[in-house]
Amino acid sequence: MSFSPAYHLRTNKAVERLLFLELLRKLDGKLRTPIARYQYVGMGGPYLEDFGAIHGTFGNRQMISLEIQKHVRSRQVINRPHSRVNLTLDSTTDFVATYQPGRTPIIAWFDYEWPNWKAQIAESCDLLRQLPQLSIFKITLSGKTDWLDEGSAKDPMPARADRLTAMFGDYGTFTPAQLNTKSICETLYSIFHRAVAAAVPDTSNNSVRTLASFKYDDGTPILTVAVAVGAPDRLEKIVAEGHLKGWPFSDLNWSGPKQIAIPPLSLREKLAVDAMLPDATARQVLKQLRFRISKDYRECFEAMRNYVQFYRHVPAFLRVNL
Repeated sequence: MSFSPAYHLRTNKAVERLLFLELLRKLDGKLRTPIARYQYVGMGGPYLEDFGAIHGTFGNRQMISLEIQKHVRSRQVINRPHSRVNLTLDSTTDFVATYQPGRTPIIAWFDYEWPNWKAQIAESCDLLRQLPQLSIFKITLSGKTDWLDEGSAKDPMPARADRLTAMFGDYGTFTPAQLNTKSICETLYSIFHRAVAAAVPDTSNNSVRTLASFKYDDGTPILTVAVAVGAPDRLEKIVAEGHLKGWPFSDLNWSGPKQIAIPPLSLREKLAVDAMLPDATARQVLKQLRFRISKDYRECFEAMRNYVQFYRHVPAFLRVNL
């Protein structure tokens, strides 16, 4: 029996979730509808962490959980953060097929745990075509690539590249170098971008614009992209009023995902580093505290520089007896 890592113990994912909340706070008040009145549709897993976070921040009452496994739903009944979460046994495919667009915009987060990129991107594009103006859509894709081959070849990467090319041949020929753990998220980002452009071409009345995108690795490479749907001039105004161009974590022109790679610090180490921020640089932190996260100084420096960039969003996990 295998279990996925607990959502609330995946540091990089927790940071990305907090950044999404910060993005929504920046948009709130600039949209025609307050975020609190948006319907939220998500795949919260057994813990429903995202539902609790969004409801706790904005007070949303219209919330739909998409889950197809009955044993997971049995845990959601216990972990449901409030009574207004509608716990369905529907898949994302079911939701898209039966979705009836209304006047109320939605926030939808399709957090795919297992890779099935062609179907997942296709149904996401189907939903983007239907969403009401100023809706927000977020997709999370797993960067696992071993499912692309049967595991028989000594070097499986060429076979994986061939299969990816067969899936997305309209977007060119893919090479093994585009499928390694360091590059797969950029590859998926490019595929998603081109699929969205083909499915929802820009017009004067409607477009899809990126707001933020991130990549991280909690044992598996993960890509996540948040976009908004609406008239280009309206989206431009929202971006300006929300000061997103000055937000260091924004992705406004399909420029590519930012990496989240938080090093594993103890609570004492975290508190010692945080006490020096935001004034100290990564190099100054390492020099003054005289500790190394890894043997290689360059790796240590890159890890600390990433921590300094995201430190305000890094949670501290503590053991509590209830």
